[in-house]
Amino acid sequence: MRSDSYNWLERSLHWIALEPRSVRELAFDLERRLFMRADATGAAAGGPPSDRPVYVCGLARSGTTILLRALARSDEFRSLTYRDMPFVMAPNLWRSVSRLASRALPPAERAHGDGIMVDYDSPEAFEEVFWRTFCPQPPGPDDFGAAQPDAETMTAFAEYRSVVAHPRADPGMPRRYLSKNNNNVMRLAALASEPTASVLVVYRDPVDAARSLFRQHQRFCATHAEVPFTRDYMKWLAHHEFGRDHKPFSFALRRMDRALSPECPDYWLDYWTAVHEHVLAEVAPRIFLVDHDRLCAQPVAMMAAVLAAIGTHADAAALAAEIRAPAAASSPPDEFDTRLLARARAVHENLANNFNNVKK
Repeated sequence: MRSDSYNWLERSLHWIALEPRSVRELAFDLERRLFMRADATGAAAGGPPSDRPVYVCGLARSGTTILLRALARSDEFRSLTYRDMPFVMAPNLWRSVSRLASRALPPAERAHGDGIMVDYDSPEAFEEVFWRTFCPQPPGPDDFGAAQPDAETMTAFAEYRSVVAHPRADPGMPRRYLSKNNNNVMRLAALASEPTASVLVVYRDPVDAARSLFRQHQRFCATHAEVPFTRDYMKWLAHHEFGRDHKPFSFALRRMDRALSPECPDYWLDYWTAVHEHVLAEVAPRIFLVDHDRLCAQPVAMMAAVLAAIGTHADAAALAAEIRAPAAASSPPDEFDTRLLARARAVHENLANNFNNVKK
């Protein structure tokens, strides 16, 4: 939902649930004690996770939400939704006490202004609250993502997947945990080390992605100035993709031109390139690259290829029904430095030709 539409009580409740680390830890501890199924994941019995989770990630504005929403239409998966906010560390407990579980709200366009409509049951990127709690990032003014999860954190994360994917209120067939978390590009190795996991890294044409990032940065800078709560909301969810609290990933900053500013388009093209150079260096078994532009152009065939990669037999045509073909070609990329553009094009070609690229 749009964070700028929350009333005082809702904003206070979000602060209580998402700001104090002690509250987040307590909420998850209660959730595990009350709702975790011992047979939902091997972690509960001391063994390796066997829940076959699927992680959708990528640089913001690359099409990760579209892929998440398509996969979430299958009953095989379960994701965090707006109905789980703000107590995303205790989704079963929150649904037990919250009237949100029975509330309905007409779909409304999300804050990005990109035509994507959401309601209480729409899946969204709330997983980072877990990582903020159990793998906090060192404070720093310039970058984000230096800390990596240890074995203890990964075990706790397996337990978190269990309570999300197997809610007590819905004791039906076993579900696979599905998340969209763009910040997961900074922990690809840890997630891909899980023996049954699938990591889907979505990428998009660099010019279109950089332009979209630049527009969203301007949009959210204005929103943060006008409605300060939206800035807190994004901070609690560790959404530093754009806006007044934008922080590039630590691994990307080392590859970037420090003279560039987020207030110019070249910064975002340089950022796109740095992020995807890292992705190419991290590609390994269990990590699959998904071309968003190809998915939009050939939705059924590409969705079938994605489903094959992650090992599910859902109806590709049904899941791809709302994926639309790309808009007409955009204007020439005259606003970008030619050297940055050439570097980005080369990285994009390497992504498309990589062996782990999902192809129809």
